[in-house]
Amino acid sequence: MIKLPVSIQELDSVHARLCLDIEKFGNLKSNTNFASKKLLVAVSGGIDSTALLIISTLLTRKCGGRVFCAHVDHNLRDESHKDREFVENLCLDIDVPCACKSENVSDYASKNSMGLEEAGRILRYDFFNQCMKKFDTSFLLLAHHLGDLGEDVIMRLIRGAGWPALGGMDAYDPDRKLLRPLLTTEKQQLKDLLESIDCTWREDKSNSSNAWTRNRVRNRIIPLLMEENPNFGTTVSRLKNQADQDMDYWNHEISKCLNKLERSESGEILAPSSLLNKSHSAVRCRLFKKIIEMLGKGHALADTINLLENAYSARKTGSVFQFPAGKTATITKQGILFKILKRY
Repeated sequence: MIKLPVSIQELDSVHARLCLDIEKFGNLKSNTNFASKKLLVAVSGGIDSTALLIISTLLTRKCGGRVFCAHVDHNLRDESHKDREFVENLCLDIDVPCACKSENVSDYASKNSMGLEEAGRILRYDFFNQCMKKFDTSFLLLAHHLGDLGEDVIMRLIRGAGWPALGGMDAYDPDRKLLRPLLTTEKQQLKDLLESIDCTWREDKSNSSNAWTRNRVRNRIIPLLMEENPNFGTTVSRLKNQADQDMDYWNHEISKCLNKLERSESGEILAPSSLLNKSHSAVRCRLFKKIIEMLGKGHALADTINLLENAYSARKTGSVFQFPAGKTATITKQGILFKILKRY
């Protein structure tokens, strides 16, 4: 049984400062005092999420908020039920309401012709959304830390992501109310905090397996990068800051274009030639991506966006481009017409 400190002041100075730095970062990204709200913390039982649960509990005690916990058993490992037991017992010890759910991820992946990682992510977030409604929480907190950010940058590089998306995952997603307050925190700092209060955690043995791309990045590629640059984490953090600045700029530029789009009652969106012809190709490509997102689910593929841009620049009127979820873009004399096929 863990005896959680009553307040941050009971921690040693190093870990008290760590908690306050995490609070400051979370407040900056969410543009509010997040620890004064109701928070849903996703907890697997590992070092990262266990530390996040502890830190969030201490911060909400300080700021007047409330913490709730959500745990999903994916049933992919024989010992996964022990993770659930650990999380439930931890929540009992620190007086945090806990919601758990058991999912057959393998079965879901098979029925929907997708990988285990994607299936697990879909089922997790479905449950998290249910819990957010049940507990009426303002934010969903995830325990991604600086090491995870570095892995994500490499993963995006492998997949061919463009800039500024190459900077990695966002600390805050306002649409999903998703907050990652540990994103600039080192994993070792989280481990040290747990050890300082005699709090244990669960080890996921599958993390050592190189069967998945992300694990190979973590276990093989990152160590090599650390050999070449021991400050790789700092480099990633700086890259993310630059990416965020550029993303803010592009969002501002694209927002100025949105009120010049022409929308029909049937949901079609026309990007008029009068707008496109005076815009730089970089603006046009990002505008195309934004319009595709506005039409609904299904991401715009970068290769198709580039083909559309090249065709428009060459004035290939009548060309039609297909995007996921039945979305199309047709080059017309008036501009580019975006719509969704009715069968979708």
